Amino acid sequence: MKHFTDQELMALVQAGEEQAFAVLARRYQETLYRHIYQRLGDEEDAKDILQNIYVSLWNNRHTVQVTDSLLPYLSRSARFSVINEYLFRKKRLAFEAYAALLIEPVSLPQEDILIAEELQQEFEQQLLKMPGAVQEVFRLSRQEGLSSREIALRLDLTEQTVRNYISTALRSLRGHLAKKDVALLLFVASAVLFPEQ
Repeated sequence: MKHFTDQELMALVQAGEEQAFAVLARRYQETLYRHIYQRLGDEEDAKDILQNIYVSLWNNRHTVQVTDSLLPYLSRSARFSVINEYLFRKKRLAFEAYAALLIEPVSLPQEDILIAEELQQEFEQQLLKMPGAVQEVFRLSRQEGLSSREIALRLDLTEQTVRNYISTALRSLRGHLAKKDVALLLFVASAVLFPEQ
């Protein structure tokens, strides 16, 4: 199957042929990973995004049209995923800045503090909606800074399971935060990160 064109492989994928999908995935995996990693600089996030792109491709295989190469479609998916990750990171910075305020408060207008507290509550509420194992893995990863390997050893899970849980949590949080007004979040982040003197 390696000598098949993308169009031929995609026709097989649309018929449910998993082996054809594996050939397509391997064909572009390295290129996409490099593209994502160069922009994010984080190996775990790059792997998560790549996995999500392929999951999305499989789930939407019946609607994806390939005229010559699948690479443009995958590149667009990677570009949008990287943009979403940037937005998520900015939102997360606002939450982290709020957490820093709890440790070392600075004088901010009361309204900004209330907005930051509300965002933190929404973040926690969304996290609490997730299964217990996903919550625990996410907190160990993002709040305690443990690597996938360290979490896997601590919880007696495989590293892939840990990555899947983190990916699930991030996808859920991104989906929730995407519904919020980005301008409001950036305002709070700027107020927290760059307070008026």
